[in-house]
Amino acid sequence: MKNWINATTFRRLSVLGSLASVGTLALSCSSTSGNSMVDPSNTGAKPPTAASGGTSTSTPGTGGTLNIAVDDIPKDTPKGPCRGLECSVPKCDGTAKTTITGKVYDPAGKLPLYNVAVYVPNPQITPVAPLPEGASCDRCGASILNPVTSAVTDESGSFVLNDAPAGANIPLVIQVGKWRRQIVIPTVNGCVDNPLTDPQVTRLPRNKAEGDLPHIAISAGAGDQMECLPLRMGVDPAEFTTGAGEGHIHLFAGDGTGTMRPLAAFDAAHNAGAALTPSSTDLWASTDKLKKYDIVILSCEASENAQNKTTAMRQAMYDYASLGGRVFASHLHSVWFAQGPAPLPTTGTWRRVQQNPPDPSPATINTSFPKGAALAQWLVNVGASTMPGQMSVAFPRNDLQTVNTAVASEWITVPDPGAVQYMSFNTPIGATEDNICGREVFTDLHVASVDVNSLPALNANGFPASCEMRELSAQEKVVAFMLFDLSACVQSESKPVKPPK
Repeated sequence: MKNWINATTFRRLSVLGSLASVGTLALSCSSTSGNSMVDPSNTGAKPPTAASGGTSTSTPGTGGTLNIAVDDIPKDTPKGPCRGLECSVPKCDGTAKTTITGKVYDPAGKLPLYNVAVYVPNPQITPVAPLPEGASCDRCGASILNPVTSAVTDESGSFVLNDAPAGANIPLVIQVGKWRRQIVIPTVNGCVDNPLTDPQVTRLPRNKAEGDLPHIAISAGAGDQMECLPLRMGVDPAEFTTGAGEGHIHLFAGDGTGTMRPLAAFDAAHNAGAALTPSSTDLWASTDKLKKYDIVILSCEASENAQNKTTAMRQAMYDYASLGGRVFASHLHSVWFAQGPAPLPTTGTWRRVQQNPPDPSPATINTSFPKGAALAQWLVNVGASTMPGQMSVAFPRNDLQTVNTAVASEWITVPDPGAVQYMSFNTPIGATEDNICGREVFTDLHVASVDVNSLPALNANGFPASCEMRELSAQEKVVAFMLFDLSACVQSESKPVKPPK
């Protein structure tokens, strides 16, 4: 007899007892042939009767509720003390291992991603805990505890889980920061490789029905279209709202975005009759308002608009990042750093220079630190570069000339004149690794496919009609890498990424 539980119970389950002592107990998830391993309707309806012997012929699905049953574990388990799913790791002959391999993709299932944690949880010992909402310290190793086996994806998006548990319906978690998807593998065979080859199985969630997403605030701007990038990466349009709805991405109208006021029609359709997209000044008015969000994305406004970013607001933004928030600032949002509270101006040489680099310009990737080297190879792997460490940048700008490498990392530069196109630092600035919580990045890279002078005509169509739904450009792939890196757990950038333990 099988007892079905939903994903909430799965996460909160503390102890089912040692599988070693029970002998015939294990997690499994059964379905009729061809049905999803999860309940896509998320209604909690009773799942179909399990197949005989607990073996499922279905493939991992895309819904948000895991239906887990009690079933048989492999008989060939390791000798000695073990707990939970550890007891399902077979003892193999010679050099043979039980492995699970695959690639992790963006929500669209198209772009392979670097530095995503993939692991088999041991829910009987340490349940997969709910993720906190809003700014919080997310240092690497803090939120993923006691996995049976774990890995992080490499520059090709690939992962290898060694010494995996074998048997029916093995749980698997894919996570980068607060992007998290939980699936169940119908069958893992012992002492051989078990490849997951369908990108729709190993992609990040598109919406909250499929898993966890960070709460993101996007300040739209007349100089770029950062709000379009998540759409192109496959995030469900229903996740976009202005605060009155239940979506995970909240839009705010940045200064200079008068042509984006047709967002009101979008509001009425998605947000219980909200009349108008709120101003970005409402977002950054205080730390309390900012800290509701995991990530704040500031799309270029085509002007610094320093008058709408008061001294108190600039302090609030930095305080938000120091609490664990993540800040992505595009182009003329350099004002938050160049004219921000101490020690922000010391992160680099900030200077508004009228002479911008040629369009396009050749760019160099800094490969002297682990993530920079990973970016260089990743760009080649995803077709955004033909030579490691080199790429072309459209519409480059010259707001940051040098980076203070004592506190920040320089990622991408262009010559003539020398200008930094992407930099990052952990917050609070100067804190030890045990005390860093958040992260800020500045970029002069844009995602719009047209020059800034052509954007008003596009923006006049209103969101999301203003967004061209197309494949990601090479430059957008770079920005996508940045956004997922910004989402990831925080650690010193001088160290290589490591799997959770």
